[in-house]
This record gives sequence, C-alpha cells and structure tokens, in this order.
Amino acid sequence: MKRIPSRLTGIALLFSITLFSLLFGEEPDIYLKIRKGLENFQSVYTQVQNHYVEEIDPYEFVKAGIEGMLGTLDPYTVFIEQEGDVRLQIITTGKYGGLGMEIENRQSGVTVVSTLEDAPARKTGVIPGDIIKKINDKDVSELNPQDISSMLRGPLNSSVILTIFRPYAEAIFTYNLKREEITIADVDYYDYVAPGVGYIRLTGFTEKAESEVKSAITELQQQGDLQALILDIRGNSGGLLDAAVDISNIFLPKNTLIVRTRGFRDGEAIFKTESDPLLPVTPLAILVDGGSASASEIVAGALQDLDRAITVGEETFGKGLVQKVYDVDNSNNTKIKVTTAKYYIPSGRCVQKQDFTKDKNVFSHALHDSLTHGSYFTTNQRVVFENGGITPDKIVKAEINDGLMQALYKQHLFFDYAIKYRYENPSWQNPLEVSDDMLQEFIDFAYDNNFFYYFEGEKDLQSFIDKTRKNEMTKDLSSQGEALLKALNNLKHDELLKHTEQIKRAICIELSDKYFSPTERIKYSLRDDNQLRAAIGLLKNQSEYKRILAIK
Repeated sequence: MKRIPSRLTGIALLFSITLFSLLFGEEPDIYLKIRKGLENFQSVYTQVQNHYVEEIDPYEFVKAGIEGMLGTLDPYTVFIEQEGDVRLQIITTGKYGGLGMEIENRQSGVTVVSTLEDAPARKTGVIPGDIIKKINDKDVSELNPQDISSMLRGPLNSSVILTIFRPYAEAIFTYNLKREEITIADVDYYDYVAPGVGYIRLTGFTEKAESEVKSAITELQQQGDLQALILDIRGNSGGLLDAAVDISNIFLPKNTLIVRTRGFRDGEAIFKTESDPLLPVTPLAILVDGGSASASEIVAGALQDLDRAITVGEETFGKGLVQKVYDVDNSNNTKIKVTTAKYYIPSGRCVQKQDFTKDKNVFSHALHDSLTHGSYFTTNQRVVFENGGITPDKIVKAEINDGLMQALYKQHLFFDYAIKYRYENPSWQNPLEVSDDMLQEFIDFAYDNNFFYYFEGEKDLQSFIDKTRKNEMTKDLSSQGEALLKALNNLKHDELLKHTEQIKRAICIELSDKYFSPTERIKYSLRDDNQLRAAIGLLKNQSEYKRILAIK
C-alpha cells in the first residue's frame, strides 16, 4: 500500500485554505474554523490510510467523506460522478443516446416495462415483458438498474447486443441494436377532454418544455375551438427554473414577476416573463398533486398568486429550493449540485415544506422564512398561505386504491396478465371493453401466479397463532385463530369480486398500452379521472370559476 506523502498533502491543504480565504474574504474567526476543519480532515485521512487494517481505495474513501459532509445539508446538494452527469443532462435537455426503453428489476429478472415509439428497441422488435439476460454477452442478473441503464446508453450510432427471454413464448432472442438520440417528451399527451376544453399533460421541465406546450396548444386550436385549457402537472417533479418561467409566460403578460430567488451567498435574483403570452385570457385549470414539485410549484403557485388559473387536486410536494451545478474535476467529469437559494412566488410565499436547517449545528446562518404559516394575498386579494407546498383552490382527492388493488399492482399482475393476453391474442378488436370472461381469467391468473393479499390485522393474527401454538395452555386459542384465518382466506375471493369495476379498468388501461402505445394508456386512464372531471366542471361553470378567482 502506498502511503500518502504528508508534506504534499499539507501543501495542498494550505493552498486550499488560502484560496478559499481569497475567494470568499472570510473574517479571521471563520478562516480559522475552515483551516482547523480541513487540517482535521487531512489528518484523519492520512492516519486511516497509513494504519487501517485493510487496504483502502483512496478515491472511494475521500468520496465517502464528501458525501458524508454533504449529507449534513439537504437531499438536493449532492456529489455527481459521470453517470450522474448523464442523468443531469437528460433532466436538462430531455435527450440521450440510447435504445428508448424503460426497465425495472423484478423477481423474474430485468424486465422491459415500456418502449418508446420510433426508438431502436421497438423498431428492432423488443417488446414490454421481455427479460434482459445479457448486454454485449455480459450477464446482467446481478447488476443494479443504474448500472444496466448505463450499459444501455452510449454514443450515437454505437451498437449494443441484447439477449432477451420472452415469457409465454418460452424463447430466447438476440437483437443487435444501434443507439440513436432518444428524446423524452415533456408533453406526452394532449387532446380535447370535453367540447371546447383542451388538455395537456406536462411531465418535465427541460429546455424544450415551452416549445412543446406551445406546439400542443397550436394543434388543439387547429383541431377545434379551444375555449378553456387544463394543464396537468401531477407527478411532475420539476426541472429547470427558466423552463417554469417560460411555461408561465404562455399564460401571463410580458414583464410579469414569476419568481424571486434568495440565498445567503447569491443574494436576490428576479425572474420575469419576457414575451407576449400565447393564451392571455383563456380560462385555465392546473391539476396538481403530491408529486408536483419544484418547477411545477413555481408554475402552479405563480398562476394561483396572479389569479390566472384555478388549481385543482391535492397539496403539492413543497420543494422551494434552487440548485446550481458546479464543476469539481473536469478530467473525470465530476460535479457538485448545490442548493444556492430558496424561491419565492409572486405573493411572497416560499413553498418549501421541510426545514433542513432544523437541529443541525452546521448552519451558522439560515433563512428561516418558510414554515411560518403566514398569510399572503393574490392579485385579487384572495388569502393564500405559506404552509409548504401549494394548496389547490379546489381540493379533490384522487381515487385511492385500497390494499387489495395495491397488492395487485405491486405484484405486477395487471402487467403480466396483459403481456400473456397480448401474446395469446395478437389482435384486440374491442379496446374499450373487458368482458366478464376476461375478468374471471384474470382472477384465475392471479391465483395461479401466487397472488397474496393480507387483510388489515391478518399478519398480527398469524403471529398470534404461531406464538400460542407453542404454549400448552393456549393451544385452544391457537386453533380458534386458525379457524378465523381460514375464514379470512375464504373471503379473499369475494373481496376480488367486489373490485370488479376497478380491476376491469386497470386491465383495460394495461392492455391499451400493450396493444397500442403508452399514449393510449394515458387516454384510457383519463376516462375515470375524478380530478380531471372536477377541473372540466369548473371551467364549464364560468360563474363558479370567476367566484373562486375573485374575478369581477
């Protein structure tokens, strides 16, 4: 093992301290703290590296120290290596070199969940349900999804060989695919959902989000009379702040304040709209939920604060922090993503929900201006609150899947049944209906594939039986418990039948994806969307729409 030359590390440390002081102009007491901390870090590193019982990888050891240091801050301040940089580029641009398929590690193996239209995977013949066995002759069964995704991505026009197993066909296929530029759409669906009411689903905030939304609006206008619009940002975890401003600009006048950012180092920055809006007055509803975060909350919050749109759904996530990316080492493409500021929407609210500075000694100064539960006012003097996240103007809870439906989804039974049905029935004549025979076939399929579902308290009952069975005095209680457990098992078939409509709907959505496309899946999933129906109702009832927004 090579020892680290203490003289060289000492020189590097002194240089780092001096440079830090020159750059930031710290006061002497802060400078001494920085110097002491770096000296301690260097000393601990040297002692462990020189004396530890096992040989230590210097890079991984220091990286662990970096990650531990950043772990005292917030979850969004992170060290980024090459693969993380690729993911960051995808978030920023929505593009990458690859095959265009989504994979998951499941009990059966690395499973292809979906393929993009016109992407190499689908064009070559890879289909959902295929299980990847090898990539370029390398067995992937023991690899994690991140490593597998990294192997699938690569330079444009480079080749990759996939060996896949296709269930139900019981066959192995080998495909030689050429990587292409894959574009992940920010707008993955748009259409009319009621006469005169357009709908756009926005799933990301990359640098092309604005153009995709504008294009969708233009096509809706060409297809019919666009009298009102619903922008769906449910489950949209955010992206670029500039993209959020640009999306807001589609509906708000030029030179309108959208968001301010403030940080201890960065000071204040103001972001305003820069062009004339495409839809300045068209009635607008924004669908949000607990998965709407960051850039989504800027859009929803700004349009709410300025009384430009009615928000419908459930309270948003509550991420009001801004990150910037800085280079660490260009030679190996490492970077650091740092939370530099909080953002404040037009009313002055910060939507940040969790206070990461609480009970942490690492912060000597913190902006404790979130979680104040203060009241603020919109343009029309409606009262809004700073409770973390955006509270919708019209709260509508999504349909909740109970324990049984969650178990069916978690065990991938809808997905697996659709794969099997598609293989056995190459064409599907009536995509709008799942027959009673298909329902029974699905139930039989579920049990044949070891479907398990627990009633609330059933696991506790099983634990009680196991414990009482061992005690002579409680054997009778154990027998009674087993009788009750048997009765519960008999009820499970009846419980499945009680969910007939939900199960049929889930089968229909899954089959629409397997026979047609992910786009059709979205279309069918919207048919029974109660939050969407509520938004349509409010847009159709303009007197109620104006009352909620206090429009005179």
